[in-house]
Amino acid sequence: MNRSIPMFRSRPAGFTLLEIMVALTLGMLLSIGIVSLFGSTSRTNRLQNGLARLQENGRFAVGKLESDLRMTAAQYCSNMAGAGIKGVVPVLPVRAPLVLTDNLNVADPGPGAGDTSVSVMKSLDAAGYPTSVVATGSYNLSPRYFVQGYACTGATCAPAGLPTGLPVAGTNAGQRVEGSDVLTIRYSRGSGWPFVTSAGSCVSGATLQLNRQTGDDTPNFIAGQQLALVTDCVNSSVLPVSAFAGNTVTLGNLMPGATATCSNSGTRDMRVFNFSKDFVTVTYFLALREDLDPDARPNSPTAAKRVIPVLIRRENGFDQELVQGVDQLAFRYGVQDSTGKTNFLTADQVEAGAVACSDPPDGVVNEPGCLWRSVRTIEAHLLVNTVSEIMNLDEVSRQYHFLDTPHATTDATALPSALRAGSMLRREFIAHISNRNFNF
Repeated sequence: MNRSIPMFRSRPAGFTLLEIMVALTLGMLLSIGIVSLFGSTSRTNRLQNGLARLQENGRFAVGKLESDLRMTAAQYCSNMAGAGIKGVVPVLPVRAPLVLTDNLNVADPGPGAGDTSVSVMKSLDAAGYPTSVVATGSYNLSPRYFVQGYACTGATCAPAGLPTGLPVAGTNAGQRVEGSDVLTIRYSRGSGWPFVTSAGSCVSGATLQLNRQTGDDTPNFIAGQQLALVTDCVNSSVLPVSAFAGNTVTLGNLMPGATATCSNSGTRDMRVFNFSKDFVTVTYFLALREDLDPDARPNSPTAAKRVIPVLIRRENGFDQELVQGVDQLAFRYGVQDSTGKTNFLTADQVEAGAVACSDPPDGVVNEPGCLWRSVRTIEAHLLVNTVSEIMNLDEVSRQYHFLDTPHATTDATALPSALRAGSMLRREFIAHISNRNFNF
């Protein structure tokens, strides 16, 4: 008997077209979400890193500027001569050291009368301007030469006669940033040393026996090459040094015409300083450096590679790079006029004498640019960027304020430096520094 065996038709394994389309759609949606999340997270991370770097650079630059600028024109003790108030105006004259050496040897003294090329001030001429001619008699050095600013627009600065050795303005690596101000200040630092004199006063050939106290610096004179500053907080004199051995300083030939004060009254701490080493010259400016990133987009109209603006601090001719990404640097000077009122001026306004000068220091007759010695406060404005570009920034993120003026940029916007703005965040940092050395 034949039995029939049921036959079952096997169903083919796999997915239908509909199932595949659904799976692809879900996978695509999931991929788009992951990519979108990654892009958003990456952009947020770049923004946070850029802001962090911007804040760190800005704060460091402001801190460095504050530590220097509060010392502007600093002398031993305060800058005041200690004289009584003149008339009814509550303004005391500042001290002008008596110079009894033929060669003061101060670098980059600032603009001169029709001659902006005086790189070393050996003395002052009859009109009170720096000159490279040695002195034949004593004179009082106005502290107006302890600070000199320059207001710059484009490649031009006013007044003319920038410090010697500064790079020319341009848009190539190694050049100075266009449209940013320059400021040179001088001040005394160091502890100085108490002393006694062999002759009871400072005359040619006299010796100063240093009496170093605990905490004082090590004496650092070099015979025949340096100058000494002798001061007692009221009077000060710059004297030549002919010899130095042990703790004994021997004075050289003093210029005729006046007598240095070297006898201690017993009520003030009289000290001697190394004027050549302890009286420093500091200049702040912006310069361009080449970006080492080979993928960075060029931002200069003249350079093939991207350049980065850098804040430079130059001390006695030696440059120190402080922070990168400073697009613009501007200074405003709080100047006290003859009525005791403080006026905030630009460097060209200070140079031009926009307000009346207060009474000159004792012994000073001719004093061009007299407002510079009355600078009581300095405002430093820095426009700082993120250094590296943050692509696809929105319009609002590109905006910034500088010197109370709003700015909106695109990638191609030309900054005052003539560099293209690119895609970066920018913020203004302001340092308001009071000169602590103008004390009553």
